[in-house]
Amino acid sequence: MSNKYSRSGGKFNGNHTTLIPAACTVADVAEACPAVTKISPGFIKAGLKSVNGIRRVKMTDDKLCLLLSVRDNTSHQEIYVYVNDMQKAKLAIAKGARTAGLNISFGAD
Repeated sequence: MSNKYSRSGGKFNGNHTTLIPAACTVADVAEACPAVTKISPGFIKAGLKSVNGIRRVKMTDDKLCLLLSVRDNTSHQEIYVYVNDMQKAKLAIAKGARTAGLNISFGAD
């Protein structure tokens, strides 16, 4: 049985491959980027206070990987994206997320 919010194989790794809807969008953009080598989804925090449908992504470069903090309407998830070219990956993911209607912000190192 296939789940539209689950990703596995290819660049995805780890035991936890379920993603929130906004994270699916960002993860699919990251997977298509040649600079990305590995994508590791974090745990889902569900049942949060509604943000009135405002979906956003905060990108933080933590030197080892790109941390994407994804907020959907009532849930939150972090995605760790490992890259071989940080600048190309940031640009591709930000552009793809913005095209998909997500708000983008950049965090401090």
